[in-house]
Amino acid sequence: MKRIILVLLITLPLLSFGQKIKVKKGIITFDGTAVAKVDDDTRDFWKFSTLKDEKAFNVSFKGMSASNLEGFQWLELTSADGKKTEIPYEVLMTSFSVTKLVIKLLSEKYELITTNGIDMAKVNEFFAVEREVLSDKYAKAVVSAKADEAERQKTVGKYDPFVKDDGTILFGGSRGTKIAGRVSYSQNTYTVKDLDGITIGTAKGCSTCTDVDATTYTDEEFKFDYGSRTMMTGRFSRSFAQIFVEELLGRGYQLQHEAKAYKAKLHNERVKVAKENSINLYGVEGSITDEDGKTYKGTVYAIFEKLEINPAQQQSDYAEMNTIDKFGKFVSVKYMNEKNRPRTKKFAAKNKVKFCADDKGTEKCFMGMKTKGNALKKMSNASNFGFDNSYFYEIIYENNGHMVLSKPGEEGTYVLKFSDKKEGFMIDGRKNEKVSGKLAKYIDNCKSLAEDLKNGEFDLSNFDNLKLIVDEYCKN
Repeated sequence: MKRIILVLLITLPLLSFGQKIKVKKGIITFDGTAVAKVDDDTRDFWKFSTLKDEKAFNVSFKGMSASNLEGFQWLELTSADGKKTEIPYEVLMTSFSVTKLVIKLLSEKYELITTNGIDMAKVNEFFAVEREVLSDKYAKAVVSAKADEAERQKTVGKYDPFVKDDGTILFGGSRGTKIAGRVSYSQNTYTVKDLDGITIGTAKGCSTCTDVDATTYTDEEFKFDYGSRTMMTGRFSRSFAQIFVEELLGRGYQLQHEAKAYKAKLHNERVKVAKENSINLYGVEGSITDEDGKTYKGTVYAIFEKLEINPAQQQSDYAEMNTIDKFGKFVSVKYMNEKNRPRTKKFAAKNKVKFCADDKGTEKCFMGMKTKGNALKKMSNASNFGFDNSYFYEIIYENNGHMVLSKPGEEGTYVLKFSDKKEGFMIDGRKNEKVSGKLAKYIDNCKSLAEDLKNGEFDLSNFDNLKLIVDEYCKN
């Protein structure tokens, strides 16, 4: 068992506080004052007693390794009357003396040894505390690690990989004929690619270190250490490449064409999640009524927004001003015709189509139409040769054929549609005074309501006010 002490000595800062600990001929002194005795003649074992030679407790250093890189260290303490307890081994000072490190831990963290000597009251309290049995915990961890390593080796054996001097990876040993990928080397980095040229993993190291940092295309990170065999030599090493390939295979990376299939599966999963989180309607029950009043019942598809496949994406392309807005313009239905044969029809919003569909248990109805008031969108689409400014809007309130609608995916954007007008009127983020004036002009056939709008009696960002306008339309 290697004790990782020198590493800690390098990484821990030099402490400038606390007592200066010395051990000479079995006497422990703090800042020159004798406080206790210790017998450290046996390796990794210390007998502590008072200055009067009264036995206080014994300490035993314990450790076990799970791998070349993972190990566990702890201290087992035994009281004068035989009680045992275990504590983590922690380094709290800079010293080449393990005895001093143990004394520092027992004095500073557990206060068993003070400037007044060994505090037997604290010692009794210390052994009265129930603690986790670290030896059992670490033993289970080691057993698990060993089992994982055995399983990895079993997996590697199944493929029997062999890396040729030119970096070609074969399955079936040195005489194998099945090529699985290739290893290359550049600037202290080994790269493993599969048959599709996809990077499966990279391993970075140096000429003075034995532990190597590896990263895979699934963003897994791990280390491995095989002593001098994992030190970089400034040129391609078949031995290192062999180790790295085995590490990848042992962790379930099969090379060949696996990454391509994995990425396709991951993409499909992301699409599935994106569909579930979107406002789009994919294959839901519903019906579409065309301009002539003919109704088609079946499975409805309507796309109102671009799927956000990448959660880190800041903005969907369709929201950009220099992109034609193609979403919310079409709806299709799969239905059975009069001859009971499956058919699919696509309808455009500009054709004044109405459709209703089930959205997670709730029926929602939409109407296709052009609108007044969305000049910026019209200008954007026109500049990109997108001259169709019709969209499907969701009907959220209706009274006597007059409606308040909303644009799916654009919170706060409403449309007022009156039964005697062909186009709807868009209520968007413009100033209330400006929108009210435009709407008043749009419904100037309803003089009383138009006058109220001109006088600013309606806050058009308030949904209830929009319902009032619909309710009061041309009543006087």
